[in-house]
Amino acid sequence: MDEVQLPPGIYTNIFPVALPEEPVTVMAIERAKAVDLRPLINEIRASGVPVQVYAHQDRVYGYGQDAASFLSTKGFQATQIHLPSLPALGAHLVIDGIVSLALARGFWQRRRLSPHSVVGRTEIFRQQLAGVVARGNVRVFAGYDLRCTYHAAVERLGLIVDVVWAYQDKNGDPLNTRQMSERNALTEALVVQEEFLRGTNRINQQISQIRMHRYLLPFAQEFQNVPLPCGGEARIAPLPFPVLL
Repeated sequence: MDEVQLPPGIYTNIFPVALPEEPVTVMAIERAKAVDLRPLINEIRASGVPVQVYAHQDRVYGYGQDAASFLSTKGFQATQIHLPSLPALGAHLVIDGIVSLALARGFWQRRRLSPHSVVGRTEIFRQQLAGVVARGNVRVFAGYDLRCTYHAAVERLGLIVDVVWAYQDKNGDPLNTRQMSERNALTEALVVQEEFLRGTNRINQQISQIRMHRYLLPFAQEFQNVPLPCGGEARIAPLPFPVLL
């Protein structure tokens, strides 16, 4: 994989996302006919079928490998849509597509988040260890906090990519910051994360540049083509949005 060259300037950590222009097929039903989605979502989870549903404005959309067969019995009908005109739905599809692709490539997922202010969000981690601290008793993993949102100022979807870290004990159980402090492992972990300069407790002033070139740009390049669970493909730009001064 060729290294991406970032032209001089100031950049955000938001990468433009292009949705397919050709129509894609999803399952859909009027929102009035599916007022309470909780029983349907619980049924999907209990059955383990690869189906997702998402309510937007006056319709509920369903997609995934078994969406047609599963949702047709619930009153959903197949319909073609133009994703760029439905960026909120597109954001969900992009996150789901990235997660599926990442899991197939050996990543693992910590959690999926959907706060009211964020359309789609998840955290994924590389399988390879970033480092081992506390005399081999704590493992450090590097990962990505991903959010996909619509940016009205540029009329584009953007994938927000942040570096995030996970800690596990030698048995694979997760550790939080308090538990890391109790094990006197947090400072060592911050050195692995390059937030502290090695051999000191001083903050690394170059951490933003390091994360951009070592983590963010390679991630955008690695996931530049994302198959969507409804068909079609999203494309993540190799360079983030610049800051216009």
